Amino acid sequence: MEDKISVITVVYNDVVHIQGTLESFFSQTWGNKEYIVIDGGSTDGTVDIIKKYLDKIDYFCSEKDDGIYDAMNKGISHCTGDWINILNSGDVYVNSNSLRDAMNIGDLSHTDVIYGNSIEVRNGDKMCIEANPNPNLLEYSPIYRHGSSLMRAKVQKKFTFDLSKRKTLGYALDWEMIYRVYKAGYKFRKAECFIEQYELDGVSNHPFKSAWYNYKITSTSTQQIKKALLLLKTATKLVLVKTLFYKYLVAFIFEYLVNDILPHIPFWNIRKWVLKQIGVKIGRKSFIMKKCYLMAPRKINIGEYTDINRGCFLDGRGGISIGNNVSISHEVKMVTGSHDINSKKFYSQYFPIIIKDNAWLGVGCTILQGVTIGTGAVVCAGAVVTHDVADYEVVGGVPAKHIRNRTKDLNYHCIWDSPFT
Repeated sequence: MEDKISVITVVYNDVVHIQGTLESFFSQTWGNKEYIVIDGGSTDGTVDIIKKYLDKIDYFCSEKDDGIYDAMNKGISHCTGDWINILNSGDVYVNSNSLRDAMNIGDLSHTDVIYGNSIEVRNGDKMCIEANPNPNLLEYSPIYRHGSSLMRAKVQKKFTFDLSKRKTLGYALDWEMIYRVYKAGYKFRKAECFIEQYELDGVSNHPFKSAWYNYKITSTSTQQIKKALLLLKTATKLVLVKTLFYKYLVAFIFEYLVNDILPHIPFWNIRKWVLKQIGVKIGRKSFIMKKCYLMAPRKINIGEYTDINRGCFLDGRGGISIGNNVSISHEVKMVTGSHDINSKKFYSQYFPIIIKDNAWLGVGCTILQGVTIGTGAVVCAGAVVTHDVADYEVVGGVPAKHIRNRTKDLNYHCIWDSPFT
């Protein structure tokens, strides 16, 4: 049987957003779930909206509480599921399969916390926020958004939010709770999916305060000097990022150096070294020809034995992940950025592109945002891909459609070692 997921929504006077959050939960395809809604005594019509859904809500109360974390603790106490997720009012799941995708990551017997990626909405613009796959980095700072995670109920009930620290840690009590769970030795595991979408314009959108809270939480453990240096580095960057000097420095490195200087250097080893220094992840024996254009290169991840031929355009703003043994032909375009055409203010939106192992992208094809190209899949020359391509599927045309399936008996490396290319 499916594990039972308990979802908690905490709300207070949010009549504008509460219905969207409720509908987002009800749209989830994961069958074995329950819904707990805790209202802090709203007076703006929020309760009237919630009452329209009472037949679908497993537990609801509307009464004065002692703040958002007190309300969350109250919700936790009423959960009867195996896993707990927090879906605050104003947040929504990225799609109807978000909970299912998070849970379908294999054997969970040695997993206590499942976490995934998020979508951040900043002044109307949408940006994918990728969670770090290395749980050991929790020693120093958060690596995922709290709402984009599920914690085993028995663990969550043991590690509730410590209300005694509200005055010193403010809105960071969720991170303080996660840090205690991590230090207690529980196992965190990343799911390669997007779970929740949230608005940045919330109570936690204070970078200097967040850096200070993070230091106070993590410095109670080991490596205090290293964590103090991390605080100093973060604060320095927050100051510099507002300066004209920083703007020009970033533009020089990630635009002029990458796309105007490096393409004229005829030695791949030199180009590769520079790209790796600025954050591009490039696996063993992979190769990028000259005259490729890279946007936001730090968000581009390339596996092993992968070739990217001349004239390709890689828009990394939404994140590009390319697997092993991938052949990317000349003039291929990967576009992760776009705009909401129905938006009055033409809001931007950025979603990742994933190219899995042994895929082949033909000359001049275009891969649009949010698309996953499956293992061993083939995209024919000139195709425009707007939807996911299944493993070993061959697609072509505009928009790309199924042509046939490719053999699954693949055993090769993509190796290009011609000098001066």
